[in-house]
Amino acid sequence: MRLAILRALADGPGHGYELIHRLEEASDGLWRPSPGSVYPTLQLLEDEGLARAEARDGKRIYELTDAGRDEVERRADEAASSLFGAHDTRPLRKE
Repeated sequence: MRLAILRALADGPGHGYELIHRLEEASDGLWRPSPGSVYPTLQLLEDEGLARAEARDGKRIYELTDAGRDEVERRADEAASSLFGAHDTRPLRKE
């Protein structure tokens, strides 16, 4: 879950339900994580300094920190072999 959310955040900032949708799309609909697993993981990533959140338009928007981007890059091979990566051909980092 942790790596999948990091990878979804690598595509840009988003709120929890937006990230759930990204994960579902990236797995071609094979996996739709529940809010009960996504939100605690987002909090964990925030606590670890890999993501940060801010309120925008009444929603909590999450984005990667520099440390979070470094973690995504460091674990790129692992992400590519996961369920999330197996169906997703997008680059890990936007150029």
